[in-house]
Amino acid sequence: MAQKYNLLVIDDEQPIMDEIKSYFEKRDFTVTTALSGEEGLDKLRHQAFDVALIDLCMTPMSGLEVIETINAELIPVSIAILTGHGGEKEAIAALNMGGIVHAWFAKGKYGMDELYQRVKRLAQVIPDDKLDDFFSMFETAA
Repeated sequence: MAQKYNLLVIDDEQPIMDEIKSYFEKRDFTVTTALSGEEGLDKLRHQAFDVALIDLCMTPMSGLEVIETINAELIPVSIAILTGHGGEKEAIAALNMGGIVHAWFAKGKYGMDELYQRVKRLAQVIPDDKLDDFFSMFETAA
């Protein structure tokens, strides 16, 4: 059986979340959704995800604020961002946050297969904390 990856989609537009959830769950992902930044952060604090796909243009907490909190709290997750019309400035700010954002998609300008392939590649990256755990098994006492 193929590995199941865990994806969290944080977006205040239910139809977009439903489309992504439907597409990804027919493949090798388990998808959890959150309709707000606050709800998404709560889920990230209590469950492990391989990738968080975050809409930047949300209220009251923006996607950029969600990403800043993920970074400040050192939550281990790969991040991809979604932007709607006019979100380019926020996307550039997110991409410049020290390498924690790994992909950017403009809503309505990506195909689901392209989104799936890029998110799957992000999910296959081994997080630093898991690499540290693995390599610590080989350390010898001095």
